[in-house]
Amino acid sequence: MPNPFAEELERLRGKMPVRELASRALCSKSTVSDYLNRDKIPSPGIARHLDNALGAQGKLVQLANEQRQLRRGEEPPCAATATGSLADTKGDDVWRRTFIQRTLGIVAGAALPSPTESSDAGHLERMIAHRVLRAAHGVFDNLRGAQSVFHQAQTHHRQVLDDWRDPRNTSVERKELAALSSDTGGFVGFLTYDLGMAEAASQCYQQAAEAALEAGDLTSWANLRGQMSRIAADQGHLERAADLADHARQRGGTRIHPAVRCWLHAVGAHHHAALDDARTASAALNEAWRLLGHCDDGEIPPYIGYISPMEIGKWAGHTFVRLATKRPQYIGDGIQALEEARANWPRGAHRGSAEVITASARISLANGDLDQAARLAADAVRIATDTDSARNLTAAFAAQSAITASRQGR
Repeated sequence: MPNPFAEELERLRGKMPVRELASRALCSKSTVSDYLNRDKIPSPGIARHLDNALGAQGKLVQLANEQRQLRRGEEPPCAATATGSLADTKGDDVWRRTFIQRTLGIVAGAALPSPTESSDAGHLERMIAHRVLRAAHGVFDNLRGAQSVFHQAQTHHRQVLDDWRDPRNTSVERKELAALSSDTGGFVGFLTYDLGMAEAASQCYQQAAEAALEAGDLTSWANLRGQMSRIAADQGHLERAADLADHARQRGGTRIHPAVRCWLHAVGAHHHAALDDARTASAALNEAWRLLGHCDDGEIPPYIGYISPMEIGKWAGHTFVRLATKRPQYIGDGIQALEEARANWPRGAHRGSAEVITASARISLANGDLDQAARLAADAVRIATDTDSARNLTAAFAAQSAITASRQGR
C-alpha cells in the first residue's frame, strides 16, 4: 500500500543522514528507519518532531493523521483545508464551526480520555469541544501571532476554569479538567508574555502550575515554573529566576520528563550566568546537553515538543552572552552556539528565530563587530514586528540601543 507519509519524509530528508534526523527529531535511528521503510506510522508527537526537524510546516503531521485514519478504515480528515482556511479567515463563527468539524477527528483521537475513564457523555462532549478549540487557537497563534487569538484564548480558559470548579464533577472529571486548565492556562500565559504583559503572564503560569499539581502532572508543573523563571530573569529578578528553575528541577527530580529536565538545566544555566556564577552555569549547560540525548522517553509532552539541539544551542548562546560581559573567553563559544542554532532553526518557527538572532546580535556586539550586530538586530526587529511579538521586539530594540551606545562611546 502506498504510504504518502514515508514518501514525503524521504523527500524532505534529502541527503540528511538518518542518524542526524533522528537526533533532531528526538527519537532513535531505528525508529526513523521504520518510518522510511513504510513499516510504521508515527504517533502525533513524533510526527510533530519530525515535522519541526525538517521544517515541513505541518505537512508531515497531516499525512501521519491521514495514514492512521486510513489504517482504521476511516475517511481521512481534511486537515490541509482546515489549516489553510486559517490564513483567510477573520475569525467569524462560520469559520470556527467549520474548523472544529474538520479537526474534531484529529484532536479527539489524539487527546481525549477513553469512555472507560468517564461515563458522563456530557463531560466527554465538553472535553471534545475544549480540546478542539484549544487546538484551533494554537494553530491560529502560529499563523497570525498572539494578538490575533489572545482574547478568544483567554475567554476559553475562563470557561475551562468554570467547568473545572463545577461541584458536580466526579474526582476523575475534576482531574481531567485540572490537566486541561493547566494546558489552556499555560497557553494564555505564553500569549500574555509574548504581548509584553510580564506580570499578568507570571500569574497565569502560577495558576496553571497549581492546576498541574492537582492533575498530578509534576512535569507540567516544573515546565510552568521554568517559564516563570524566564519572566523573572527578563525583569531583572535574577536570584528569583535561578531559584524558580532550580527548585522546579530539584523537586521533580527524575519524576519529571527528561525533556523538561534538560530545558530547566539550560534555562538555569542562563540565570546563573547572569548572576556571574560561571561554574554553576557551565555545569548546568553540560547537563542539559547530556540529557538532550535521553529526551526520547516515549511520548514527549506537547508543551516541551520544541526541545531540540537548536533550542539548547539558543540557551547556550544566551548563557555565553551573559558570561562574555566579564569573561571575553566565552565569546567564541557563544558565536559558535548561536551560528549553529540559526543555521538549523526550523523554518516553521519564524517567531522564535527573533530571539536567537537578538542573542547573536548581542554576542557580535561583545566581539566588537558592530556592523554585524546592527544587521542582526535589524533582522530581529523585522521578524518581531512581522509576528507581533512585543516580547521579542523589546529585546531587539534593547540590543539596538546597546549597539548605538557602543558606537557613540568609540
